[in-house]
Amino acid sequence: MADENTINTGKYIIREDDVVFTEDIVDAMSDRYLHTCLHFVVLAGNVTFSVGTKTFNAQVNDCVIIPNRPEVSQIHPSSDFRMTAVIVSREFMQVSLPKSSYETAGLTAMAQNPVMPLTDAEAVQILDDFRHVQHRFHQVGHAYYADMVSRSVEMMVLDMYHIHALQYSDDLKGVDQSAWIMRRFIDLLQQGLIRQHRTVEYYASRLNITPNYLTECCIKTSRHNASFFIEHFTAEEIARLLKREDLSITDVAYQLDFNTTNYFTRYVKRVLGMTPSQYKAKFSVKK
Repeated sequence: MADENTINTGKYIIREDDVVFTEDIVDAMSDRYLHTCLHFVVLAGNVTFSVGTKTFNAQVNDCVIIPNRPEVSQIHPSSDFRMTAVIVSREFMQVSLPKSSYETAGLTAMAQNPVMPLTDAEAVQILDDFRHVQHRFHQVGHAYYADMVSRSVEMMVLDMYHIHALQYSDDLKGVDQSAWIMRRFIDLLQQGLIRQHRTVEYYASRLNITPNYLTECCIKTSRHNASFFIEHFTAEEIARLLKREDLSITDVAYQLDFNTTNYFTRYVKRVLGMTPSQYKAKFSVKK
């Protein structure tokens, strides 16, 4: 990159950390890349990891896509594991996402299962996309640098959407007319509003639609209702906060606006499968 920390193209100020390339899985999944979009292809061996409360396994020719990345934990690569990754900041990802009706449906599905198996030919295509993004990212003297890097990321995402859509086309039919509502809903959840607001009515009012219509859009887009996503994002935030040793269970309950610790305990047991103290003892790490 150039000596400057940023390059001003007139349309977007692209930072050195807007796109990161790495072959280190622990680095790629570390907390310094929270709120980014992680993409990697497994070249050898396998790795298991947890996103929130779910555990996944990725093997050779699997492409892993974790959009708007939350905290990843329990990372266990095999001794022969190799991979290559492209990490894109949330801000630059928003600039680069293709204008496609598949965006909301695809990202929602990927959030539920980030591991996408590839054929040999598909793996070659995605790895070529990775190389193209890296090549363009280092061409800092280009007169249309940010636009060019953005378009190379967009092409990479379009190839991923294409592969994903072929695999899940039957599950994702008929979502176009509701996709933009779903996207706006997810955007609100990603802003952290679930810390204080966990009702469908609240988000429907923010979107100027009825609760029933919000639920209808969610089901059409993802086969899950609006409450499912509220609970999903709440569970991820609870899990993240409970792992912090500087926060007590009471602190976490207070930050998430639960009226009593007893209610908080019942809620956590339902969404995480164990009490807050059990989860904290099992997963707590220093921050």
